[in-house]
Order: sequence, then C-alpha cells, then structure tokens
Amino acid sequence: MTTSQAAQGYSALEMMFIAAAREMVGKGIIFMGMSYPMLAGTLAKLGLDPNLQFCTEPGVIDWAPPADLERAPVGVADPVLLQGAASCGDMTDTLCMALMGGDFFDLAALPIAQVDRFGNGNTITIGNYNDPVQRFNGVGGNTDGACLAPAVMFVVPHERRRFLERVDFITSPGYIDGPGGRGRAGLAPQGPNLVVTTLGILRFHTPDGGVTGSCQAYLDTVYTGVAVEEVVAKTGWPLQVSPDLKVMSPPTQAELDLLRRLDPLHSYLREGRGDL
Repeated sequence: MTTSQAAQGYSALEMMFIAAAREMVGKGIIFMGMSYPMLAGTLAKLGLDPNLQFCTEPGVIDWAPPADLERAPVGVADPVLLQGAASCGDMTDTLCMALMGGDFFDLAALPIAQVDRFGNGNTITIGNYNDPVQRFNGVGGNTDGACLAPAVMFVVPHERRRFLERVDFITSPGYIDGPGGRGRAGLAPQGPNLVVTTLGILRFHTPDGGVTGSCQAYLDTVYTGVAVEEVVAKTGWPLQVSPDLKVMSPPTQAELDLLRRLDPLHSYLREGRGDL
C-alpha cells in the first residue's frame, strides 16, 4: 500500500474493491465473474446501488442479498447467492440465453491473471501454452463475457508481472491487436472497457468500441496518494497518461466498514493479497 493509504487506515486492495464497486454504480445488469468481482459487486449492490442487477455464470439472476448479509459469496455458485435471487437456473440461462442471446447484460466484471495494452486478458496459463510455468483451472465464463458483453471491467492487482505488452495466451479478447481487431475476429465492438487495479483505473483510447483510435490502455484515474510514476513503473509497456488525469477520493468509513464486514473469513482481504 502507499504511505498515504497506510496513514489513512486502508489498503491498496481495499481501495481496488471500493473503486470497482463505485464503477459499477448505474451500470444496470452485470455479469459477475469469479473472485474479485464477487466482493466488489456485493459492496456495490448493498452499499451504493440497490438497483444494480447481479448475475453469475451458473445461472443466478438478479441476486438481492439481505441487508444483514453475513458475507459476500466466495464463488459464482456459493449458496449465499440462492438467498433472494430472482432466478436460479444453470449455465444455459446466463451463458447461452443472456450472453449469446444478445441484449441482456450491460457489463461483464471479470478477474484476470494477465492483461495487455489492448485489453486482452489471460486466465489459463503463464508462459508457453504447451510448456507452461503455471496452468490455471480454466477460463470459466471469462471468454464468454469478454467476447459477448457490450463492455468489460477487469479487476486485478497492479503488478508488472500481470500488466504485459502482450499476454501469454488470450482467453478473454479485448481489442486484440488494435483498431478493427475485434471485427476481424468476428466480434462486435465493445466498450467503454476499463481495468480497475490497486493503483488506479485504466481506460482505452477508442471512441467507437475498437474500430478506430489506438485501442490502447491509458491511465485515466489514480487513487489518493498514488504517484503516476509508480503506475507506469508497474506496467509492462509505455503507459500513456490522460492529460485530464483524475484522482479518486479515498474510501469513506461507511464503504470500508461494509467491505470489511462482507469478508469476515478474509477470503479476499487477507494480508499480503494484492498489497504491493
């Protein structure tokens, strides 16, 4: 965490979750991926935007958690998601009917292991696909969300090993290789996309979802106490910085209290996870 964050009593990881939750406000119907989006989405739903519709890959549609919810879900099929959901179906409901069927979701909020300058994500292997350094369990709904949702938010700690010039393997297409890349791959334009990290928020230079513009990430927002130089140093390509760079306000005490209450098992906020 930065010196400023430590002095104010919150971590870089907590700031990431709160920033992601703030970015979900007003976004309508969100396809929530595993891990980080689960906690950020629960915080957004309970503390910031009760009208947000929270849906998950296994078929949970419009989860409405009780105000006294004891903890956020720790997975996309956590039994707590059965409390107050409008519908509990299966993957054919969310991946097939909703994502593949067209105009249902407004945003996919996804975790990611690696992300590159064109917003492509990797959640399957580190290193060469055929001789990997590390292989993960699978992509889950990340590929479906990244290909088919009209906009994507990645939520990921900001580390140089994660922010690469080019990801080791594309599981979650962003703008692929630049302007027109999505069209050449048979995918619809997409955006505005963003990456919420432990240091700030990256957005992409493309006014029309990947047809024109550079389609490259740029630093749009930093958090209070975070230096631009730190963000650039922890990014594996020459990161552009917006001339209208924003500074996000620190967490409110109400946001911090709710966030910490929702993670009593420290599934997400355990010491060392994401703190740089």
